[in-house]
Amino acid sequence: MPVKKIAILGGGITGLAAAMYLVRNGYNVSIFEKDSNIGGLASGKIINKNIYEYGPHFFHTNNPQILDEIKRIAGNELIKFERTILIKFMNDYFIYPLSIIEVLKKLPKKIVFRAFASLLKNNVIRILRKNRIENSETILLGFYGRILYELFFKNYIYHVWGIYPDKFSAEFAKERIPSISASIFFNKIISPIRARFTKKTTDKFVENVDGQLYTTVKGYMGIIEKIADEVTIGGGKIFIESEVINIKVNSGTVSGITYKSADNTIHKSDFDGVISTIPITEAIFRMEPQAPPEILESADFLEYRALVFVGILVNRPKVLPVSFMYFREHSFNRIYDSSYFSHDTVIPNSTIIVAEISSSGDDIWWNDDDYCKNKVLNDILKENIISEIDILEMNVYRYRYGYPIYKFGYETHLNKLLGFIEGLNNFRTAGRQGLFQYVNGHISIKMGFDAAENLIKSLK
Repeated sequence: MPVKKIAILGGGITGLAAAMYLVRNGYNVSIFEKDSNIGGLASGKIINKNIYEYGPHFFHTNNPQILDEIKRIAGNELIKFERTILIKFMNDYFIYPLSIIEVLKKLPKKIVFRAFASLLKNNVIRILRKNRIENSETILLGFYGRILYELFFKNYIYHVWGIYPDKFSAEFAKERIPSISASIFFNKIISPIRARFTKKTTDKFVENVDGQLYTTVKGYMGIIEKIADEVTIGGGKIFIESEVINIKVNSGTVSGITYKSADNTIHKSDFDGVISTIPITEAIFRMEPQAPPEILESADFLEYRALVFVGILVNRPKVLPVSFMYFREHSFNRIYDSSYFSHDTVIPNSTIIVAEISSSGDDIWWNDDDYCKNKVLNDILKENIISEIDILEMNVYRYRYGYPIYKFGYETHLNKLLGFIEGLNNFRTAGRQGLFQYVNGHISIKMGFDAAENLIKSLK
């Protein structure tokens, strides 16, 4: 029988993992990536031969299958490291994970007592009030009390996401509350009491980083390149700077795609199956004939948070006292030092620090490089992190579809889109953008494997 042709839309970690799975099973695979390099959010930009990552991202997992795959692929290039974090709050720095001694020592005693009283009060209220409609604000108030909510969550979430917790689905608080919160300490005190009256736990309230952490001298891009090599050695093709502009649908089947290559040439290709890892909203908008109005309306509702990065090459081997530093009052949410991740730079004894800024995708951060550079530089100088004389270069780079925004009510709209896609017998969507799920890299890899396996079954 002729070999079946599969198109993969998007060359991020999920798309590459799906392609690797498919070529191993004898399929003719083509990946279409609109950017100039593969890897998606797990990669970055190569500027003046240096790697400026989106993040950075590091590999970790407790899934033996995924761990074995990456160890087999990347081999001796994997480098173990330990993540270290400082959080600036109330003009002081806190080490994460937070210790009881440090919290009690640095926070004003009046705030500690008020916070603990508020926490007790709100946990009792939460136990007594059941079956109410919840958003992220009610979740956080119920578990942490108003004092800690106001101190550690409300304004920080708005700073990063552009909306306050009362506009977020409860799922956001349950799955992805940032782990830069002193409320962990207080919650540990109250959780045994709460456990006596309810079966609910707070296991999902803090993002867990599972297993040993790994990087390479090229960052996550080192892993990305190895997976891409597996794809091409297996006969797969990777088309960069190739943007999919149309997905042709005929009677519940995707028959092919139209894409624009780097020279603006329009190409049409037929395929037996398609796996999309591009934003699910963009996949819906690109379908022909057009999806029904209610599906388009749901696609319009879903939003992604954009990310802007200001990377600074510094003429010092190490800059920060830790690998990550988080801030609430500056232009950036966090800053990282690539020297902690063993990343190579072209100039000896230099390192790259990267400031990460949240953006709506159409604001001044997204459109004005000089504004970004000036704001970040001023904030960094305020912290005495570096001196201007140490700066070798500054670069601004961006990623439009960074984080899915779990707005209140998003589940209904997402389920409509997923239901519509399930009606297409040879089309699958996967990955952080494709499934609108805020997941880590190892889960994205598993999503790619699962999508490929599921598509294979549907084509038999």
